[in-house]
Amino acid sequence: MSALPGHVKNKIAYLKQPRKKSTGRRLFLFFILLAGLYFAVLFAGQYLKLLRYRQTLAEINMEIEAAREANAEMRAEIERLHTPSYLEQIAREELGMVRDGELLFYFREEDSP
Repeated sequence: MSALPGHVKNKIAYLKQPRKKSTGRRLFLFFILLAGLYFAVLFAGQYLKLLRYRQTLAEINMEIEAAREANAEMRAEIERLHTPSYLEQIAREELGMVRDGELLFYFREEDSP
């Protein structure tokens, strides 16, 4: 190699040097791209989990609201059961009870006009 003139040696050195930087830069960019892709896949998976959890949370909140409404209806029924007029109404309608001196009549449907 010592037989080559100086300007040829400089050109050879110049041509070899950018290739090494370019290869290293490409490898670095490849790893950056690979890492970005890896984190994008992780993010997408976590985002899908989040969407499923939000949907489940919405369903549970709907169940809780339905249970609260049923609870409120039961509390209202309990309050009504403490009133004497409502108890009398239930006794008359469901149990067929009457007061002393009252007569109870049962009608068959075929007797109706």
